[in-house]
Amino acid sequence: MTELLLLTGFLGAGKTTLLNRLLEEQTVKTGVIVNEFSQTGVDGQLLKAPRGIDLVELNNGSIFCACIKDNFVDALIQLSDAGLDRLFIEASGLADPASFATILEGIRPHIQQPYHYLGSVCLVDALYFPRYFKLLPALRRQLEYSQAVLINKTDLADEPQLELCRGLIRETAPEAYLCETRYAQVPYDQLVREMARRSSTSRDAQTSSNTESTRPKTVTLSTMEAITPEQLAQFLQEIAPHTYRIKGFVLTTDGLYLVSGTGLVLTNSPARQWEGQSTTSLVIISSVGLSIVSRVLEAAQKVYATPVNLR
Repeated sequence: MTELLLLTGFLGAGKTTLLNRLLEEQTVKTGVIVNEFSQTGVDGQLLKAPRGIDLVELNNGSIFCACIKDNFVDALIQLSDAGLDRLFIEASGLADPASFATILEGIRPHIQQPYHYLGSVCLVDALYFPRYFKLLPALRRQLEYSQAVLINKTDLADEPQLELCRGLIRETAPEAYLCETRYAQVPYDQLVREMARRSSTSRDAQTSSNTESTRPKTVTLSTMEAITPEQLAQFLQEIAPHTYRIKGFVLTTDGLYLVSGTGLVLTNSPARQWEGQSTTSLVIISSVGLSIVSRVLEAAQKVYATPVNLR
């Protein structure tokens, strides 16, 4: 039997950081499914997966949306025959996992080794969660279907902000295990132990709200031209207010930089360890719909000498 753990949480809450920490603890055969909304996967490259791990990347939509759900089902069936002891699933930031129990029940007749669903861990960004929780219904669903909730990045928030997060979580998922973390630091055994005490509180499956029409507009900027770190900072500052998430690699005159952030909190740092990446590939998830295209192009024209590619 394969233990299965689902990781949810809004864009930038720290899911990949948590997944990396959990993988570091594993001494058994482990698999990972990484899901991203964009066509270009970034999290798979950031995953510090040990050798021999079974890694499946599912991009361009939510695994709970009809757009790629069939691929998700195929991956679950395929990995059930891989002799795994544990499987971690990192859902996309706007995933609505309400239908997951239905998916697991549907594949039961088709799998060799059954899955033991441990539950869902939902990560919450202490700084931005209250703002987005009111705007995005998927975030409420992530909480409602979780057995554990981590308030992450507590070092960036003050006590009133943390108390607001606690209140929203207690109201939405009163039975869930609540843990406050920095850099998603929580032991695997502690998570599993606390979640097991709450497995009986799981909600009945419902239809996921993830559909083609509810997908946020996502664009990927690519170019071979290098800009200065100062120009990169200028570009990010201009487009950040119009985005939910920015993540990827940017080629600068000082080398390749890894860019990651949510809202106005962005970080960029040298990324020389990703030797396979040599050009700019930056995923931008819009909070303003299609108008993000013109905003990105306008900002890019100020720092790039040649036109960039957007797709």
